Amino acid sequence: MSEAVSSLGGMYETSTGAPDDVNAPLPEPRWTAQWADGPVPDQRRLRPLTGHSGPVRTVATAIVDGRPVAVSGGQDHTVRVWDLATGGQLHDPVTGRTDPVSSMTTEVLSVATAVADGRPVAFSLHGDDSVLVWDLATGRAAGEFVRLVESAVLDERRVLLTLGADGTLSVADLRTGSRVAAFPSATGIATLGGRRVVLTVDAVDVDRTVRVWDLAGGGQLARSLEVVRTVDLDGRVLAVTARDPDQEADRDPDPAADSGEGRLWDLATGEPSDGPEAAAALSGGVDRPGVTTLTVVHGKAVAVGLDGEEPHFIGPLAIARQNGALVRTRARETALLDGRTVALTTEADGTLRIWDLTDDRPRVHGMRVLDAVGASATAPAFPPGPEREADLWHRISGRGDGPSGSADPVLLTVEQGDTVVVRDRATGQPVGRPLTGHTGKVWDVATTVVDGRPVAVTASADHTLRTWDLSHALAHGDGPPRAGHTGTVTAVTTAVLDGSPVVVTAGADRTLRVRDLNTGRQVTVPVAGLEGEVTAMVASEVDGRPVIVTAGSGDILRLLDPVGGEHIGEPVTSHHGRVLALAGATLAGRPVVVTAGTDRTAAIRDLATRRPVGEPLTGHTSRVTAVATAELAGRPVAVTGSWDRTVRLWDLGTGRQIGEPLTGHTDWVTSVATTLIDGRPVAVSRSRDKTVRVWDLATLREIGEPLTGHTDPNGPMVVTTGGDRPVMAIGQGQAVRFWDLTTGCEVGNGYALPLPAAALAAAPGGRLAVGFGPEVAVLRPATD
Repeated sequence: MSEAVSSLGGMYETSTGAPDDVNAPLPEPRWTAQWADGPVPDQRRLRPLTGHSGPVRTVATAIVDGRPVAVSGGQDHTVRVWDLATGGQLHDPVTGRTDPVSSMTTEVLSVATAVADGRPVAFSLHGDDSVLVWDLATGRAAGEFVRLVESAVLDERRVLLTLGADGTLSVADLRTGSRVAAFPSATGIATLGGRRVVLTVDAVDVDRTVRVWDLAGGGQLARSLEVVRTVDLDGRVLAVTARDPDQEADRDPDPAADSGEGRLWDLATGEPSDGPEAAAALSGGVDRPGVTTLTVVHGKAVAVGLDGEEPHFIGPLAIARQNGALVRTRARETALLDGRTVALTTEADGTLRIWDLTDDRPRVHGMRVLDAVGASATAPAFPPGPEREADLWHRISGRGDGPSGSADPVLLTVEQGDTVVVRDRATGQPVGRPLTGHTGKVWDVATTVVDGRPVAVTASADHTLRTWDLSHALAHGDGPPRAGHTGTVTAVTTAVLDGSPVVVTAGADRTLRVRDLNTGRQVTVPVAGLEGEVTAMVASEVDGRPVIVTAGSGDILRLLDPVGGEHIGEPVTSHHGRVLALAGATLAGRPVVVTAGTDRTAAIRDLATRRPVGEPLTGHTSRVTAVATAELAGRPVAVTGSWDRTVRLWDLGTGRQIGEPLTGHTDWVTSVATTLIDGRPVAVSRSRDKTVRVWDLATLREIGEPLTGHTDPNGPMVVTTGGDRPVMAIGQGQAVRFWDLTTGCEVGNGYALPLPAAALAAAPGGRLAVGFGPEVAVLRPATD
């Protein structure tokens, strides 16, 4: 069993949800599987959340302004906030601190959420041991947790000394929380000459120069002198520093003490050695490289900077180091205040805040509650005994700790690396099937509840998060598998056989199969021996006989009998070079097929005679990738889309273009469809510019603004009608998403699939036939 465990503890009472959340009951249709070729696709799987460019290691959930959100952290070093109602990101991704030496951003190890002083926040733990705080409403940094070093009295003011993960030692007024002073790159605290001092060493300073600061006043006490020569003389190490103009002005010249190179220092005692004997002895010493700088306070050397190594301390500072006075050794993540465990944060303006971490308050939307401690004259103190490893993160993340408010009905565990098991908390037994679908290891899982509908969010090494509707945990178990394709389904259409609607599919296994639309049962013998892959397919009827027209990777059209399983006649050459799209129509009472191809034309062919009808439809300036048919004012028309970024309307009776090209797309048009909106014929076009546009075919004008939100422009698109509402369905990787064309809004729940959606077809009753991998399913809108 993995480390990732989550439960729905107590969130049923506290969740308020969002009225338009994808997981809440909606007036728009939700989609469910009527049947599937293999096991029914998991009804619990909602939309994937994509955006991370690396494995997603951690996830937590929260409620922000009434909307459920997920917070994720990935190996791309980003923290992201997702709106679970839309699947989109609420804010720009944020990152941790950038290391000044390596210029690398620190890795995100874990995330957690809480309500801090009434506002939802996220915490992120990073590879440099920093714990950052983010305001979930704005996406902005809200501070970072710091370690307590000590409380002290400086100039009759009670202060707290804290240390950040970047090594900054801050001094804050205990009563007001305001910052008094800050010392970046702090390495130690000591007493020197009766005053408390701070030692700093710049992390990017190659010379590793030590600087000494007055803790109370903040001023620098030391001078850093360049060492020009170091010698070993009979066990004594002497350093020669460059002349310091300030010091030379302060002392009387002594020609006998001038070695010609600068001042001389004994590195064992820190005392200057300016006597004639020491200066003369330099000629007999052995040069010792590596010493770069000397730190001097009140005329005495206290530290030596070494090239690429940690500095060496002299005299009282050396004793302070040996006694454990270095800041990092003394700092503690948590503290005690009036018997309660607390932690400290600094905000962007340096203000220090103290937070009560005692987890004894009811949770809000499943999140633990943190309250700031008001001004007090009592300073936090170190807890007794050794500090537990990762104590701070354990306390603020609080997973599995604290009061839940009710008995948790289920818990989720990650088992066998990539499987999330839903278990009954009382019995420990699995509830329904495991949550499967990720293609990589599942690292973490979190839960939330919206309007009583429990939802899980899983984070995976496949760079994605997935959302799951747990109210379906017991619904739609594995159905009996049906015999089907052994290769990927490449084309889907619908037809009518003996008065019953059917689904016709073609696969990479070179077979054509026909299933009853209502039951999924195969109603004819499969048509085998198809030549090559079928990329486009349309159903028609010739002389009362059902016919399936197929096109593949070349310019050949084939007519198939779906009932007898026979090829009808010889293949027909289209002269397109390659046929890219097909659509059926009736012209003067005769069935025709409209073809589109790489030769920049569309064409009409009589299915009874197999001969072209009229001349090719010319006008596009690049390959014609999509075609659909409709009826406009009683006459049959075709709509085509092309790489030339235009949509064109054609009169099939005359073979002429109607009006000017429909323009607006900024990239290739990849698919078109036709439907009715409020009784008016419209065309729907989709482009590689990631927009969908709706066109009034009567006026040749665009209706409304372009529809956006679909990121994959190459997936299949169809329009189906449920009642009087045309709904556009688009295949988006391993999901099908739906838009109401009357409102332009995404509706219902995107239906997740175990494999990418490769083919779609509209079916009677507002249903949808979907081909994914070797499987086929029929989806239907459902409001229950």
